[in-house]
Amino acid sequence: MKICVLLGCLAVAAYANTQEQWKHFKQTHQKSYRSLIEERLRYQIFSANLEKIEQHNVKFEQGLTTYKQGINQFSDWTEKEFLAFLTLSVPPEKIQSDKFFESNETIPSEIDWRTKGAVLNWVKNQGACGSCWAFSVAGTLESHNQIKNGKLISLSEQNLLDCSTSYGNGGCGGGHMSSAFNYVTDHGIMSLEDYPYDWVQKECRYNQSKVVVNSKGVVFINPNSEEDLLKAVGTVGPVSIGFHSTGNLQSYSSGIFTDSTCTKTIMNHGLVVVGYGTEGETDYWIVRNSWSGDWGEKGYFRVVRGSNMCGVATSGIYPLL
Repeated sequence: MKICVLLGCLAVAAYANTQEQWKHFKQTHQKSYRSLIEERLRYQIFSANLEKIEQHNVKFEQGLTTYKQGINQFSDWTEKEFLAFLTLSVPPEKIQSDKFFESNETIPSEIDWRTKGAVLNWVKNQGACGSCWAFSVAGTLESHNQIKNGKLISLSEQNLLDCSTSYGNGGCGGGHMSSAFNYVTDHGIMSLEDYPYDWVQKECRYNQSKVVVNSKGVVFINPNSEEDLLKAVGTVGPVSIGFHSTGNLQSYSSGIFTDSTCTKTIMNHGLVVVGYGTEGETDYWIVRNSWSGDWGEKGYFRVVRGSNMCGVATSGIYPLL
């Protein structure tokens, strides 16, 4: 009898905790739903995700995993919905560059381009639009423009979203960094101030007179070479990459990400590597995402370095300015 009472009390406490976290989640991420039925469905999904997060973090405390999970803007999404949101497409067969990275320069043991003023001090948010490829390109261009010209200008993802469809990109339906870089090589790119982000694809409003950054082409990192990616990031600057994101990344909160379920060949998310380092005996990459500063480590996540985890070094690319 006492055991039943105790279990009942624990169940009530767990329910109350979930309810409190649900309330905080909706307030924090400004969630609203079209009907009570939809809200109940989202609550069920949130509860299931919360249970997975708590189970994962028990393993983290036991030293069985190297990263923590937490509640974020995707906590009321199913894994299927999250994966459908990741829309990096296959790169085009024809590219405007056959230049591949080569360097014999000595690289630093660690580097973080954020501390050198070459990365915006806030992380942008692509919203529900599948525009990661545009954010990856704009982010890398911003950094290389600062490194070369000393100007850190926030660039327009919307410019790429609206205007690079003839290069093979599909707006919120997906695209690829090499296609977007090809567009910038031909047309340049406008600033975020002059061409704000609208969260959806619209008619192209490109204005050549307001272009703030031009590119001469791109350099590709030799596929699957973490050594070359290391040299490029260490000596040249941030690099746009493709990454195979699985449902394990959905609730990432902090730590060094590893994933035994991802592949090195199926890239579904565009990101920017902005540095690398070592924690204890574990080498890692510093990766800039486009899911706002509320996700992960203030908008970033660290990925284990040395095994081409989730294809981090499979398809690197950066611009020539």
